[in-house]
Amino acid sequence: MNGLLGQGIQRDILVDTRAKEDTAATVAIGSVSEQDWYVSRTHGVYHIPACAKGEAYALLLLTSRGDALDLGDNRRFPFTISAREIAVDLLQDLQDHGVFVCAGARPAAEELSAARDRRDAFYQRLIGEGDTMWARGHSFREISDLHRRAAIGLGVEREWAYVPMRMNDCPACGQKVKQGVAVCKHCGAILDAEKAAKHGLGLGAKNNAGQAAPGARAKSNSGASGQK
Repeated sequence: MNGLLGQGIQRDILVDTRAKEDTAATVAIGSVSEQDWYVSRTHGVYHIPACAKGEAYALLLLTSRGDALDLGDNRRFPFTISAREIAVDLLQDLQDHGVFVCAGARPAAEELSAARDRRDAFYQRLIGEGDTMWARGHSFREISDLHRRAAIGLGVEREWAYVPMRMNDCPACGQKVKQGVAVCKHCGAILDAEKAAKHGLGLGAKNNAGQAAPGARAKSNSGASGQK
């Protein structure tokens, strides 16, 4: 071997870069997860969208991609990765979250049901872990966002899964108020005029009352003049 290297003879390394699947195929990834997933690979960044509320699933369509193998000495060997190979690779850590490779162009009812069962079972395990960690010392620091997401996803109430209510700053007084309120409880500023008027609050309600008052006075005056 040393003699061959000394003579400048270089041995070639054979690498099988042939795609294992049909390179022209389009493969669908279905998801019943409530979360967006971004997976980065050398051949691209893939976004698996969250399943929107009220929808049965989200879908990502994949096609084959090209990549290159670095052989050194500024040499690169291009090859093709099939859509199904990409899909299987992307799902390495996501299957428990309800993400799966569809057998066809769209998810079948059986695939969706299996994905939901797999996701819910995973969430149940996370909730169990959260309960155990919380029992040890009631520390929020030990509870991860994944544990909270599991409890919220299944609608399970847990003290450790409490999500603080989002608050806005009142533009008039600067105090914290709930999102979507019509009137600031601290200073009385109208934050949503239409909603305030609908519920008889604010300037809209006062104007309506003011418009009714003259008519009521006129009726009263006419009644008084009739008596005279």
